[in-house]
Amino acid sequence: MGQAITALDCEVVELRGKVTHLGAETSSLHQQNLHLAGELESIKDAAATREKKLEEVASELSVARGQLEEAASSIASLTAEKNAVEASKKKLEVEKADLMGVGAEALADGFELALEQIKCILPDLDLSQFSIYHEVVDGKLVPPS
Repeated sequence: MGQAITALDCEVVELRGKVTHLGAETSSLHQQNLHLAGELESIKDAAATREKKLEEVASELSVARGQLEEAASSIASLTAEKNAVEASKKKLEVEKADLMGVGAEALADGFELALEQIKCILPDLDLSQFSIYHEVVDGKLVPPS
């Protein structure tokens, strides 16, 4: 029986060693678990921060899209206004050319009328030297240069 007790004592000692070893492993695993839980928490915080930044960027993108649509609308409006102004400019240029022609004709007609009046008063005067293009400089008639 002494031998049975010794064998049981050996088993008890062996089992106590295993229990101690398992306790140490449990403690180590518990420490690892705490460490991993801390890492998981920091990863969750980082993910939340990134998600918040993503929401901010999405909001900024939405605002930028609105501004872009506004700018596109403004560009379309300004382009239409520019086209209308260009059409008006062309119309005014045509009117200007017409008025210049009318003014030139009126000037030429007035000059011819004045020559006719001079002919009535001085029928013998040679009017061939007079031209609408001559200028009077220092009291003298000067041909165009």
